[in-house]
Amino acid sequence: MKILLDANFVITCAKQKIDFETIANELIDGYLVWLVPKEVLEEINNLSDKDLLKLSLEILQHLDPKIIELPGKNPNVDEKISRYIKGEEIILATLDKGLCDRVSNQILTIKGKKSLALI
Repeated sequence: MKILLDANFVITCAKQKIDFETIANELIDGYLVWLVPKEVLEEINNLSDKDLLKLSLEILQHLDPKIIELPGKNPNVDEKISRYIKGEEIILATLDKGLCDRVSNQILTIKGKKSLALI
C-alpha cells in the first residue's frame, strides 16, 4: 500500500517522537511504500528549528521513500496532493483538516499523544 506523507505529519511525528513506521505497519496489511513529494521535502528543509529539521530528515532517510513530483503548476501543495491521490489507492498521512476534507482516500493521522489512526 502506498502512503503519501505530508510535511505536517512528518514534523509532528518527529516533535512527538512517534514511530509512525512501526505503527503504520501494525495498522495496514501488506508492504508499505512511502511517497514524499518534492514540495513536502522543500517545506521540511525550510524549518527554522535545526534540531527538528535534522530529526525529520533522519526519519525520512530511514524510510527510504520514493520521492515524487506532483504534476501541475498550481503553487498550492495541498491542491496538488489532492489531485495526485484522487481515484488512487493511496493513503494520505496528514494532520491538515482542510486537506482531509478535499479527499476521499483513507487518512493516516495522529491519535492522542503517541498513536495513529486510519480513518
